[in-house]
Amino acid sequence: MKPPARVLVTGATGAVGGAVLRTLAVAGHDAYGVSSRGGSSPRQLAWRIGAEEPPAELRGPWDALVHCAADTRWNLTAEQADEANVAPLRALLAWVGEETHVIHMSSSYAVGLTGSVEPTSPRAYRNTYEWSKAVAERLLTAGRSSADVVRFPIVVGTRSDGFLDRYSGFFWLPSSMCTGAIPALVAEEKAYLDIVSTDDVAGHVAALVAGGRPPAPRLSVLGGGQTALHVRDLFDVVLSALNDWRAEAGVPALEQLPYLTPEQWNRFYLPFAREHLDRAQLLRVTAFQAYQGYLSVTEPFEVTHDVEDVTSTVYRSVRRWAELHSTTARRVPRPWRP
Repeated sequence: MKPPARVLVTGATGAVGGAVLRTLAVAGHDAYGVSSRGGSSPRQLAWRIGAEEPPAELRGPWDALVHCAADTRWNLTAEQADEANVAPLRALLAWVGEETHVIHMSSSYAVGLTGSVEPTSPRAYRNTYEWSKAVAERLLTAGRSSADVVRFPIVVGTRSDGFLDRYSGFFWLPSSMCTGAIPALVAEEKAYLDIVSTDDVAGHVAALVAGGRPPAPRLSVLGGGQTALHVRDLFDVVLSALNDWRAEAGVPALEQLPYLTPEQWNRFYLPFAREHLDRAQLLRVTAFQAYQGYLSVTEPFEVTHDVEDVTSTVYRSVRRWAELHSTTARRVPRPWRP
């Protein structure tokens, strides 16, 4: 699809949506973005998809629709996750015509615990976010004769300087290391933690838009696959980036947290420590339980599109996070004591 194609990007103020919108604009496309609150640009409009009519500026037809909007919270009920991540897609599919090239941004983790999006029970997934992304994929491929599904794993910033529109998700890690929110790294050190840059995702979407609608539903899976970073290596990069930044800021270096496997933590440490933890510590421990499954993935994702090594990109992204969140990045964590 040669520019200028008319393209609508949902979730355009998020980490992925913002990068996609900018990349399409640079490529010469007539690109608009929407999010629940809108953005600062006249081309970033407010629209609560499915809950209200679209703004007049969004009247069709559209050559392509890139659906990036999602609620990534893991603690939603199934009903809430469906309303957040499935209902908007259903409304969009009813709104755009069959001639519109729909590109749906999904998650590598949508395959849940079974390696497939086909199971319908939430029990087949780590949380309702994964489940809702699987539901959305099934909805799209069953209802459209042509569409693209793009799965990608954890996202960090641009390869050049680590910039992100929104530092969330993965960035719980540097934040927690600086604030002392976790007493140990509960993970399988040799587990895979696949990561891509927003450049990888946005560039792939731009190529899909340029290529036009596929003859049938098509799946892309981005990532490092077997070359993805291992958890231990990833944590070392994060610690190095933080301590380099802290040294330049005149702040004491962070110490390496001890590693514990999920079995060690859940069977031997937590049961005995729980009664000695204060309320704030218990809340933190409970909150970080959800991350254990993502830090224990011992089988790499099967990818269709390999990305370049992201080690230096993670380093730049963590440093950029520290620059933009300097109050948190300067904190000196206190040891956990009962």
